[in-house]
Amino acid sequence: MNERHIIQHLHERYLGISSYDRPLPEVPIYLAPDRTTTGRFESVDGRPIEHFLPGEFNREEVVWFGCEPTSASRIPDRRTKRSFRIRMNDLAENREKVTESNIEFGFLRIKRAENRHGRIFDQPPARRYVHPDGSERSHTFDFLVEEMDGSVIAYAVRPSKKVDEELETAIRCIREQSLEGFADAAVLVTEHHVTKTRVHNANEILDAREHRNATDVAIAANFVKRIRGGVMLHDLVEALRLGPRGRIALLCLVDDGILDFVRSERLTAATLLRPALPPSALD
Repeated sequence: MNERHIIQHLHERYLGISSYDRPLPEVPIYLAPDRTTTGRFESVDGRPIEHFLPGEFNREEVVWFGCEPTSASRIPDRRTKRSFRIRMNDLAENREKVTESNIEFGFLRIKRAENRHGRIFDQPPARRYVHPDGSERSHTFDFLVEEMDGSVIAYAVRPSKKVDEELETAIRCIREQSLEGFADAAVLVTEHHVTKTRVHNANEILDAREHRNATDVAIAANFVKRIRGGVMLHDLVEALRLGPRGRIALLCLVDDGILDFVRSERLTAATLLRPALPPSALD
């Protein structure tokens, strides 16, 4: 436990948020996602099934498809003593994504939390270019992302200490020589964008999205119509009386743009949430 966690714990204790003073519930409350959190279901005639409730379909009416392999143009080497590799099942595409570092994985989580529908290509095909010294070279971007505004952006994701003249030269040359037909822009991303707070919040949103329960979200949406200012996440969860399912539902409302943070911060039980839309838009 680091200093930040201790300070957060003391702050929540000061606000009266503590599980130590409450008895455990008599009946456990489990999450109840509408869809499988691995793979996807389709009807036998090929129609996708977004919400799969137990007993709603017979086994003969549905087909389950596992996670499809990555479309990466190159597969990162296995973990070494100085680095590691992370593979993730991107439920939005039901496809495996591969990353070569913690910062790449964090960027992938942030991008998927921000954009639930756009395609994200990991390790897209390499782009060739002519170096200023006259030699022909190639560079593989870490991600090619279909943004929500319709643009396609190629991203090189590196810790700032690993950004050198060679990388900057490669990106500049590709912008000038071979970006057309591949992407609208090429961007270099470092830890100044992939912050710990943004990664944490993205993980919270993605977890809620994967465990979404439409009935719980509807209950939470109807409840938050009553609030007009900032209310702690903890207090909203307590008021809903759905336990952890209530927390998931409220974070789904943040994901849907119905609730918003009062201030930009790391999501905790003490985070203040407010309606992101005017009261009339919630009716």
